[in-house]
Order: sequence, then C-alpha cells, then structure tokens
Amino acid sequence: MIPGLYSAATAIDASTRRHEVAAENLANIQMPGYRRKMVANTTFETMFPSRQPTSNNTMSSELLGTATMQPRYDFQQGHLEDTGNPLNFALQGDGFFTIKGPDGPLYTRNGSFYVDTNRQLVTIDMLPVMGPGGPIVVPDTISTEKIEVSADGRLLANNEEFGEFSIVKFADNNVLAAVGSSLFVAPSDVAPQAGTAMVQQGQLELANTSSIDEMLTLIECSRHLDAAQKALQTIAESVQKRIGLR
Repeated sequence: MIPGLYSAATAIDASTRRHEVAAENLANIQMPGYRRKMVANTTFETMFPSRQPTSNNTMSSELLGTATMQPRYDFQQGHLEDTGNPLNFALQGDGFFTIKGPDGPLYTRNGSFYVDTNRQLVTIDMLPVMGPGGPIVVPDTISTEKIEVSADGRLLANNEEFGEFSIVKFADNNVLAAVGSSLFVAPSDVAPQAGTAMVQQGQLELANTSSIDEMLTLIECSRHLDAAQKALQTIAESVQKRIGLR
C-alpha cells in the first residue's frame, strides 16, 4: 500500500475515534459519578517493534500509520457538590457503591438514590443498592428526611442502624468495563476488596471531566481530520495522474 495513503487513512480513523470519545464525555458531563473516557494514539511501529526494519529490509507501509489504543477510564476523584438531598451520597476516596444488576453485581460512584414502592434503596434505573447482606431496605417507619449516614457507610435513623452500604474497591480499576454512563462491571475472576472510601451525605460526586478540555479536544480533532482528509485527497489525485486517469 502507498505509505502516504495509509498514514492519512489511519490518521482519519484515529482523529474520528478521539472525537467520538470527547463527544461522549461532553454528553455525560452532568451525570454524577461519570468517569472520563480516555483514548491515546500511538504508532504501529511502537506497537509491533519486532516488525521494524533492519539493515536488510525496509519498513512496511502498515507500520507508518497512527494506531488508536483501547479506551480507558479516568478514575480520579471528581469534585463534590452539595445538594441537601438526604438520599444523595458521595464517596471520598477509592471505592464504589455495590448495585444489584440483572446479571450480577455492578459498581458505581453515582450516589443519587431513591426509595421505591418496596422501600428498597435504588438507583435512578431502579436497581437495588446493596448492603453486605443484600438490598438495603428502609423501614416504613422511617422518613427519608430522618436518614443519616456515618463516614463508614452505616445508615441510621433516630440513632438506630437499619442498613449499611457495601462499599468495595479493586486492586486495579482498569479491569472494570463500563455499563451505561456510570455503572461498571468486574470480570468474573476478579473479586472486590473492602472499600475504605468515606461516605458524604447530601452531596454528589460530579463527573471528573472538563467541558473546556473536551471542547479543545473536539477542535483539535476537527483540525487533524481536515488536514488528513486534504492529504488523502492530494495523494489520491497524484495517484490518478500517474496512472493516467486524470
């Protein structure tokens, strides 16, 4: 393949993927607990060092392009915002709330919870919030305004404990896969550890992304796309002239 043609085509693909990731981050900037998605570019030459040229051969055109790495998530702490809602909870430090998903446990930093008709504490998607012994149930004698939480996640009302958040953490958060906007699932062979994050009531953790940074990325990607598309067009026109099509 013509080296310049391949380089331009892979540059278009890489810029398109970065643009999609930045747009996704912007779309979820108002979602509590959202973790910023990240993608990095490299070269095929770096990814496949064994295929680099020696004194007896030349570099393959396939090593001259831009490669996009698998997206990862930024698990850094986001800013906490006061809401005054007694059913809003934020985690300060490394950890996740445990949620009962349709196919097993899910994990989230989004502590915007509700009490459903069965008096279970649930997420906005109506998934039960888990305690060490099962879903957390708020007794019908307790008003939500009376609910308090200790720093270690114990739920109380009138100085009596009625539940506890199952807060967990992982040795490496990068093993987690996203489910929707603010939920994650762990591989079946990865067991969570007891979390040490402190619980803050009446607060939510904001998305850990910046609208300014994402807008700048979108602008940068648009410029790279434009340049790569022009280069591709120039190369295509040059090839057509050489073979007598123009």
